[in-house]
Amino acid sequence: MPEISTGTLVMCIQAVAAEIRAMQAAVQSGEAELDDFQILQDWSDAADDLEAAYDAAAKTQLNLPPYDELISG
Repeated sequence: MPEISTGTLVMCIQAVAAEIRAMQAAVQSGEAELDDFQILQDWSDAADDLEAAYDAAAKTQLNLPPYDELISG
């Protein structure tokens, strides 16, 4: 897996979480188009990958905030 800085990983997690929240709001409001459901799934899959990478980083870096804090928005 390519190495990225922890700061970049944190920013990616926050950005993906924000996009997921926006997509979920569109779905709930009825504004989503058919393709948006697949895109939302893709964002969710990316979030899962990022969470796994964050969990791995947290094993060697003790000062990282809890993952849930990063995605709470």
